[in-house]
Amino acid sequence: MTCLLEILARWRTWIVNGILALLFALPAILNSPEILAVIPPDYQRWFLVTAFLVNIWMRPRPAVLPTDPEANMRRDQLGKGT
Repeated sequence: MTCLLEILARWRTWIVNGILALLFALPAILNSPEILAVIPPDYQRWFLVTAFLVNIWMRPRPAVLPTDPEANMRRDQLGKGT
């Protein structure tokens, strides 16, 4: 169970983006584009691309968990006042 939670914590941005991509793509595939109705048709593609890129750029690598060595190093540095 812990392994699954670690995977979810590390890859949460990619998992959420994948789910969002499916939510935006499925209505078009199923011929019911109600989800994107609030965005003008000319800007829908650009909005989606920008939203996913910004979300991925916010976390370009897997998240650091409290048990990772680099988190312990950072905690040690903060404790020493440097």
